[in-house]
Amino acid sequence: MGKDRNFRPDPNYNPYRVKQTPSTPKGTFIDFNTRRICPACGLDIKITHNFCKRCGVDLSTIEPIGNDEISKQLAITAITDPDPEVRKEAVDTLGDFGDEKVLGVLTYVLLNDPDEHVRKEAADELGDLHHPYSLDIFTKALKDESPLVRKEAIEGLKKIKKKIKPKDLDEGKPESRNDKEDKPKPEETTEERDTGTL
Repeated sequence: MGKDRNFRPDPNYNPYRVKQTPSTPKGTFIDFNTRRICPACGLDIKITHNFCKRCGVDLSTIEPIGNDEISKQLAITAITDPDPEVRKEAVDTLGDFGDEKVLGVLTYVLLNDPDEHVRKEAADELGDLHHPYSLDIFTKALKDESPLVRKEAIEGLKKIKKKIKPKDLDEGKPESRNDKEDKPKPEETTEERDTGTL
């Protein structure tokens, strides 16, 4: 129980130092055979759903990524690889495909990746795809902690606004799906509409 008289502390050893490991993305593995990611809010949902249960966006026009093996493997790498440089390259490659089915993956990466350079790359690729669903994501990205990501979100908004016509901006959103034919015209009465005469 006495002190060891031969003990000499090692000045290079620090028992409280924690090895720095590369940060891994938040979230878990997503099985793209049974799941898909909403391109408007980043929610992981069943592949069979045609509408996002969080934001109500119509997903029927966007093909799930599960059918394309190359895109699926790149998406898994972009979300789960421990090396940020590998994730960034996977995001860049997915964006280069120019296919709408990668919108959800890019959205997920933009909202959830811990590395600012990977999030910036996802924002850049989303902007290059010019899809109106990305507008809501870019407005969320404007609140990102990284100035690089916020700047790229502004650039993405500019790209989409230049490319998309104002009438197409709300396409697929719940507000745009209201049945316009069912609303009576101001000059016609209910009785005239039911009988089909004016």
